[in-house]
Amino acid sequence: MAKSGVKSSSTRREVRELKDFLAENVKPWFDQEAQHGDPEAPGIPMREIRHHLDQTGVMDRIPDSSKQRMIERYDLNQDGLLSYPEFESLIVNERQRLDVHKLTGYQKFVLGLVSTVVPESAVKKSLESYIEAYDCKPPPLFIIFVSLLEIIIFIVYAVELKDTQYAVTAASGFPPYSPLIYNPFRRYEVWRYLTYMCIHVGYTHLIFNLVFQLILGIPLEMVHKWWRMMIVYFLGVIAGSLAHSVTDPSSFLAGASGGCYALIGAHVAAIIMNWEEMQHKWMEGAGFKAVVRIILSAPVRLLVIFVFAATDTGLAIWKRYSEEEGMDERRVGYAAHFGGALAGVLVGSIALKNLDKKPWEVILWWVFLVIYLLLVAFAVFWNGLYPGFPETDWEPCCSSS
Repeated sequence: MAKSGVKSSSTRREVRELKDFLAENVKPWFDQEAQHGDPEAPGIPMREIRHHLDQTGVMDRIPDSSKQRMIERYDLNQDGLLSYPEFESLIVNERQRLDVHKLTGYQKFVLGLVSTVVPESAVKKSLESYIEAYDCKPPPLFIIFVSLLEIIIFIVYAVELKDTQYAVTAASGFPPYSPLIYNPFRRYEVWRYLTYMCIHVGYTHLIFNLVFQLILGIPLEMVHKWWRMMIVYFLGVIAGSLAHSVTDPSSFLAGASGGCYALIGAHVAAIIMNWEEMQHKWMEGAGFKAVVRIILSAPVRLLVIFVFAATDTGLAIWKRYSEEEGMDERRVGYAAHFGGALAGVLVGSIALKNLDKKPWEVILWWVFLVIYLLLVAFAVFWNGLYPGFPETDWEPCCSSS
């Protein structure tokens, strides 16, 4: 009760201060415009109000995309004019609506997830935009659907391989005969450059990918919507297989690492480009909140991602070179990690929306697009012209025997 009373008192004081500020800085302008305008008019044209607000900075915390909509909402008699009482009601109500303390539990949960992929200052600056951007229409189902698909296919093959030489264990076991896996002997089956993401080598491989693509993917999808996530994820998968085909042309490729590392690459790019904003004042305060700030700070996020990526990639490299020579059906490449991460940085900067785009970011957008297209074109030509690939297998696919 005490906390509620303090917040209520603080809110009333803020509202009073805001009204005093408006009365001192904005009301005189309304009075002046009323004297020079039509004396019979009940207010001022909204176009002029917008222009004045942009000059005075009264609505700096409110996103540009929302200003006109809000003004129209508070034009109570829908005459295209706004009186000072209507304007005061607009500002006070919108500022209160943008107060984090007044958000519902669900909205706070959404913003908590959003803050893992968006700088804290950006969330505060465009709070309404982020809340409205996620409206559960549709919910973040893409990354969940992909994860379920990968789990189902893994279980199906795990059961099928149970009593074979490819039986699934913690760190081994996959179906080299599958029409989904990237097979260097059957590169003409172009769908394999994407569908290899559904095959995993052992259940730890699957778990590693699922954990990080869900932790990073769901918040990203909530902010950027499913179709942007799909672009980044699938292009990361394709970039991973293309990178593998160029650097390790004789081995198989399995796993969703290309897509998973594309999400990591997009997240790392956001952290680096917003380093100062993502510090979350991590050296201030004490107790639980201080711990949360430290966890959300840019250095800790990068450290966690680096430890995961180094461990996962190290295991993939070890498994690739620990198999005996000649065991082509047991060797699985690791270059998809690097190809996916690079695609995440390049494609993520292009495809993921930015609510506060700066002029130099538009230039960077084009630079990244050109770099990505050049790299993909090189890999495609390499696949078509390089003579060192294994001899093509033209036998009908696919049998476990």
